[in-house]
Amino acid sequence: MQRHKYLSIILILILLLLVLSSCGKKTTEPDVKTVATPTFELVSGAYASASISCATNGATIRYTTDGNDPTQDSAVYSSPISLSSHFTIKAIGYREGWNPSPISSATYTFIPVAAPTFNPLGGEYGRAQFVSISCATTGATIRYTADGSDPDFSSTAYSSPILVSSTTTLKAKGFKNNCVPSATSSETYTIGFTPVQMVHVPGGTFNNGSSDVTVSSFYLDKHQLTQAGYEAVMGINPSFFGGNPNHPVEQISWLNTIEYCNRRSLQEGLTPCYSYSYYGTNPANWPSGWNTSPGKHIYVGCNWAATGYRLPTEMEWMFAARGGDQTHNYIYSGSNNLDDVGWYDNNIDFYGTRPVGTKAANELGLYDLSGNVREWVWDIHGDYPSGSQNDPVGSSSGSSRVMRGGSWFDKADYCTVSFRGYGYADVGSHFMGFRVCKISP
Repeated sequence: MQRHKYLSIILILILLLLVLSSCGKKTTEPDVKTVATPTFELVSGAYASASISCATNGATIRYTTDGNDPTQDSAVYSSPISLSSHFTIKAIGYREGWNPSPISSATYTFIPVAAPTFNPLGGEYGRAQFVSISCATTGATIRYTADGSDPDFSSTAYSSPILVSSTTTLKAKGFKNNCVPSATSSETYTIGFTPVQMVHVPGGTFNNGSSDVTVSSFYLDKHQLTQAGYEAVMGINPSFFGGNPNHPVEQISWLNTIEYCNRRSLQEGLTPCYSYSYYGTNPANWPSGWNTSPGKHIYVGCNWAATGYRLPTEMEWMFAARGGDQTHNYIYSGSNNLDDVGWYDNNIDFYGTRPVGTKAANELGLYDLSGNVREWVWDIHGDYPSGSQNDPVGSSSGSSRVMRGGSWFDKADYCTVSFRGYGYADVGSHFMGFRVCKISP
């Protein structure tokens, strides 16, 4: 009995030793591998782009470009990433059963290729144009399209001026290896376009009685501005002989013509020519009373390169009235017989204006430049300067502005192409109107 007791104790001790021995042993777990850190490389080519690779076979690379750390939900890398001028990419590698890689990051900074420029700029042209394209980035290749599509690296490479003979939109883009392509530049060329109710006046040289004057090409209204035309822009008809839509508008001051030109330009999406003092080009922003005294005319400036409407200069008006490069040197605009081409005090059977365009046109197809109403022009009144001039714009100072052309109220002597009248800029009369012109690209 005593012996069995000792055996039991010995068995218990053996079992206890076995348990303790088992607890002291470490369990061997299989090693868990970590995906290799992704690496970046600049891709050589026309576009600036970056590739990402991972040394771990079978790993999926996910990346971000917004500054956030990538996760399993981020975009999967499959092809080189196009770069902008400043670009940061973050990437991480995943493989099933492996630990994700550390996050890697690369920042790229490039100076983009400069946007190409066109010469001449787009616009309205009376004839075909040769268009040159240039890029300020040395070594850049310019590629362009003429079908309205955006250019890419497969588009035609520019090498020499492009002949544009019909209305065309040219688009161009600059490329250089390992650089960010330029923004797309675009210009539209309208060929053979003449604005509605305007006549193209090709430039030329003439003698104004004191000197030789050269004027550039421009467009000029075929007719004096009508009451209907003025009211459509300004919302009022100030004419003394009102209620006649096809008669010339009158009782218009020189300052009123400036406002009309800018408001019409803005309505048609063109760049206004005139500005008033430091108040800009929009008449809605000009101060109250800006047009109520004669001295205010000196605060009006003109941007001669703007696409909007403006008054002709005195020399532009005179050149056109003479018939431009088609002139026959008539005394009046289009004839030596004023009755053929103008309404004046000797051929009206009742007091007042007549419908525009009811007398014969001059050599260029322009009407009523001798008679019906006098016409405001841009110039400050002053003596003609001596010596040859190119596109003169009149005196730099003076108290009045020039009128040309004579009127229904005037005798024949005041209707010649050489007669000059003038008046205060804030005053209108029932024999004073105007017509507008526009730059010819």
